[in-house]
Amino acid sequence: MKKYMPMLAFVIVSAIGLAMTYLIFEAETSAENTRFASIATEAVDRIRQKADQNLSVIAATHSFLNTNGASVSRKEFQTFAMGLVVNSHVSGIQGIGFAQLIKTGDEISAERNLRQNYDFTAHIWPDSDQAFRTPITLLEPQDARNQAALGYDMFSEPIRRAAMEAAASVGKMQASAPVELVQEITEDKQPGFLAYMPLFTPSEMMQGEPGDGKFGSIAGFVYAPFRAGDLHQVALSRPTPVSVLVETIDTTAGGSQLLFRSEGFEERLEEAQNVLKETIDVAGRQWSVSVIEAFPSSHTLLYWRTLILGTVSLLFAAALAVSIRAQMKTSAATQELNQVAQKTIEEKDLMLQEMKHRIKNSIARILAMARQTSNSSENLEEFTTSFTARLQAMANAQDLLTRSKWESADLKTLLTQELEQVFGNDSEQMEVGGPKVRLDERATHALGLVFHELATNAMKYSSIFEEGGSLSITWNTVRRDKETWLELSWVEVSANAVPKPSSKGFGSRLIDASIRGELRGNIQHDFGPTGLKIRIALPLPKPKRKKAPSA
Repeated sequence: MKKYMPMLAFVIVSAIGLAMTYLIFEAETSAENTRFASIATEAVDRIRQKADQNLSVIAATHSFLNTNGASVSRKEFQTFAMGLVVNSHVSGIQGIGFAQLIKTGDEISAERNLRQNYDFTAHIWPDSDQAFRTPITLLEPQDARNQAALGYDMFSEPIRRAAMEAAASVGKMQASAPVELVQEITEDKQPGFLAYMPLFTPSEMMQGEPGDGKFGSIAGFVYAPFRAGDLHQVALSRPTPVSVLVETIDTTAGGSQLLFRSEGFEERLEEAQNVLKETIDVAGRQWSVSVIEAFPSSHTLLYWRTLILGTVSLLFAAALAVSIRAQMKTSAATQELNQVAQKTIEEKDLMLQEMKHRIKNSIARILAMARQTSNSSENLEEFTTSFTARLQAMANAQDLLTRSKWESADLKTLLTQELEQVFGNDSEQMEVGGPKVRLDERATHALGLVFHELATNAMKYSSIFEEGGSLSITWNTVRRDKETWLELSWVEVSANAVPKPSSKGFGSRLIDASIRGELRGNIQHDFGPTGLKIRIALPLPKPKRKKAPSA
């Protein structure tokens, strides 16, 4: 259970932190939605207010003509209209005008009014098969666009005619569906619409019922043409710009006619997080206005509190988990250190015993080597030469073992060095053979001690170098329970029998501790009349090889 404590702490603290992060995220999302709704609503209100402001120009002009009569002069109309229409192109309204209602065939009166008002010969256009006509006889301010519209019979065009009939039926202002204005004489064209308000006169002036509308008391229509794009642009940019993109569609009677669409609206719509749709009434027409932000806020900037809190929560959870894990590792390291210290003390005692034992063995080996050398030497010079060579070989082997820092070693090399250390050049007369075996560090040290003890004992108690004596060391490997085992045979042939010791000395205990305890193996001794046979078996761990140092 203890090993799962860091993970458990991380999960609990992370869950609390993420819950708090979610609450902050919800609050930020709600605040962002509220902010966008405020901006989008302001944009819709601006469009509605700008349309109502422009339509009020028609109402004011209607009041002027209703008071002064439809036969006012152009100068009077121009003076009044110029006071109302300021910056007409910027606001979206193209002008303010009057379309005289006449019966088809009475075009002469309308043409006469055009000649009197604008001093040029004009004809009512285009040709029409309708019973009534509504040519434009007054339109201010005069510019190239509006001049192109003078004399145009709006009743001849179905969309405009439908708007005028609707205005006549209800007796109040009515806007048309989207159309292309006759003022669009340049390449910069955009959808537009018109708004009409009937101007009533005494009924005896005219009688007639075109379609469903009552025209008997109508002298004409006060109207205004609008460019939808200009109207939206000025509404969204004044007095201060609103950072939104807008699409406005006329949806009256279930239709869907585009009035205006901001540049880039369709591309941004796909990635827009918030969209506001609202329907407004513009002089009897239903406009559906869709609003999105022009420059969507970056998630990083928008939810920076959420990101900071989430990051801090995870970092705190991770730091807590790491801290707990570090404390657990420190505690485990302390326990392990205590165990290592205890083991070090035990190993130190064993090492001291081994040092004393090795010193005794070294002295015994030197004495035995001196005795053997003197027996085989004919004079002092020969003894000195042979004895010095054996001592030097022994010193070289000992120095090699001392300086060696193997992590793995070859069995034959280890055995040969130990034999040379004990027997000197006589080791070349011994039989040593077996397959190549690599030993790890533990096995190398343990078997080094074992071989040293066995060789020393052979020198002390066997006559392997006398006539008929020999030493044979062979080994092989076998598989046992999915492990590789080493089986080594140490055979000493001696002229005399090797007596079995009555008790185990330090060397024998060291051999047993190394083979049975440290290497999990077993060892058998067979003392016979012709010598000693020793069989050693132990599992071989996979040796670790030292990595070459980096360049």
